[in-house]
Amino acid sequence: MLQVESKFRWSDHEAVLARALDAGASDEGLLVQRDQFFGVSKGRLKLRTIAGAGGELIAYDRDDIAAARMSDYGLSPTADAALLDDVLGRALERTGLLEKTRHLLILRNTRIHLDDVVGLGRFVELETAIHDHSESEALAEHDELIRLLGLADAERIAVGYMDLVKANASS
Repeated sequence: MLQVESKFRWSDHEAVLARALDAGASDEGLLVQRDQFFGVSKGRLKLRTIAGAGGELIAYDRDDIAAARMSDYGLSPTADAALLDDVLGRALERTGLLEKTRHLLILRNTRIHLDDVVGLGRFVELETAIHDHSESEALAEHDELIRLLGLADAERIAVGYMDLVKANASS
């Protein structure tokens, strides 16, 4: 599956929430997530555990650039994230653990994440899915929402949260 994604360091979640709801976004509520990362030879692999909702194994590949970027991913839900974590841990190196609270909103083809990441702070992440429309249409929607949500001048983040955690640990 393909999507366009952008990440911003942005602490004013309330303003983004209000703008998104005014534009017609659906409020999908709060998700408490724990991402266990594993070392793999290609791309990235994480097991996401969602409090009260099982989990999902996510394999993905994307460039580390601050601009809107394409992400190619596969996702497999699991009802028993603890068992899958044990099985994966027997064969793969655990490379990092990340915990966050995510407020999820959906507007058209875009998932809006208002993320509070333990040890890092507050971020906004946009993921515009490419389903029944073209990549250029997805990019246009993505850019439109960046402006609509007031993120055009926000600091863009080129890397994933786990990369930020590791950078903070080494400095």
